[in-house]
Amino acid sequence: MQEITLEEWLLKWYKLYTKPNIKHSTAVSYECYIRKHITPLIGDIPMNEINLEIIQRFFNQKSETLAPKTVRNIRMMLHSAFKYAFLEGLIPINYIEYVITPSVVKKEMRVLTRSEQDKLIIAVTNTDEPYAFGILLCLTTGIRIGELCALKWEHIDFDSEKLKIRQTIQRLMKLDDDGEKNSTSLVTGTPKSNSSIRDIPIHDIMPRIKKHKENMIKHYGAAIVSSSEYVITHRLGHSVEPKTMQTYFKKTIDDIGIKEANFHALRHTFATRALEAGVDFKTLSVLLGHSDISVTMNRYAHVLDDTKSNAMSSIISVILPPED
Repeated sequence: MQEITLEEWLLKWYKLYTKPNIKHSTAVSYECYIRKHITPLIGDIPMNEINLEIIQRFFNQKSETLAPKTVRNIRMMLHSAFKYAFLEGLIPINYIEYVITPSVVKKEMRVLTRSEQDKLIIAVTNTDEPYAFGILLCLTTGIRIGELCALKWEHIDFDSEKLKIRQTIQRLMKLDDDGEKNSTSLVTGTPKSNSSIRDIPIHDIMPRIKKHKENMIKHYGAAIVSSSEYVITHRLGHSVEPKTMQTYFKKTIDDIGIKEANFHALRHTFATRALEAGVDFKTLSVLLGHSDISVTMNRYAHVLDDTKSNAMSSIISVILPPED
């Protein structure tokens, strides 16, 4: 086996097998994992000296300071890197197969109550502020914040009455050659997965979209609604940052007395109301742009408690006779 350190191998794997085929946001994460977390601890160890104990001790140490989800992400990256190391004959087995890492505990999902939802709708429809319309659009379509910020007028088909989700915006950090944070920039890219590229019917909210368009023309001029301009913006050629939308949302809910909700609660609320309205999981999965229906079912199965209760009542009513 040739003498190559873990750091040297990871950089080779990253540049040769991985970077050309992954999204920019994933690339930034991988560079950070390699340079900031792996290299300082075990990067100088030759690949032919790597064993399960070394890798497990690394993950044990990282589990003391990093969130379980971050540890899991590093594990997934190393699993791929070690798979190719095995194929190139650098290691006898893929040690990551046998590493134990902490479980990722699901955070409790925040869904707006009907009362909170109504208060929020009143607040965001009584203003011409573009950011307010952004909140309403997310609540009524379930789109992600990055998808909202990247939305342009060309993505709204007024003839077929569909919202076309084709891109997303994120602020990502740049890393220099030493893996240090250098600067950040807004990056427009493709949505989270292929399933996230989708068309959402908007017939019932089209009047509100048209009203928003009229307000934009009124306050900013006709050029602000040309096809290449952003739907949620204050200036020509400029998108709103996800962080700015989050800040505006937080101020809005604080002003109307809604507590402990982040922007993503709008998406959860949309999904919950959809299931309560009788929308099936497959349709909801497509609307949300989930990669698989199982993601939707695992995330929102709890919403069906009342439905299951009603279903059981209907079943029992045709099995057991009514009691005297």
